[in-house]
Amino acid sequence: MKLANPDIQVEMCDISAFALESSKRTLKANGVEGKVFASDVYSHTSDDYRFIVSNPPFHSGLDTSYSATETLLEKAPSKLVKSGELVIVANSFLKYPPIIEKAFGNNTVLDKTTKFAIYHASK
Repeated sequence: MKLANPDIQVEMCDISAFALESSKRTLKANGVEGKVFASDVYSHTSDDYRFIVSNPPFHSGLDTSYSATETLLEKAPSKLVKSGELVIVANSFLKYPPIIEKAFGNNTVLDKTTKFAIYHASK
C-alpha cells in the first residue's frame, strides 16, 4: 500500500514480539518507513485511520479463538475516519462475515478461494 501510495503513513501493531519484529523486517526489506508498536488490538492506537488492513489472529494456543478478532472488527468503525475502510484477509472457514456485517452494516467479499478470503467493509 505504501509503495502504491507514498504519501500515506503506515502503522503496524501486534501484541506478539515475533510479529512486531517480522513487521520491522518487512518494512526494511521493502524500503518502506512505518511505525511499529505493541498494542493489544486497539489499546495503543489512534482513532483516525483511513484504512485498517489486517490478517487477524484466530488461534489461542491450539484452539480457535475469535475474541481478539471480534474486538478488532466490532471497534473498527470507531477507529476509522468518515468513509474509512476495513480490509481483512482470513482463512475461508472462519466466520468473519457476520461479525463484519454487524459492525459496519456491509461486507463485500473481494476474493475467495477454498483456503482464503478477502473481506471489505466501509464506514
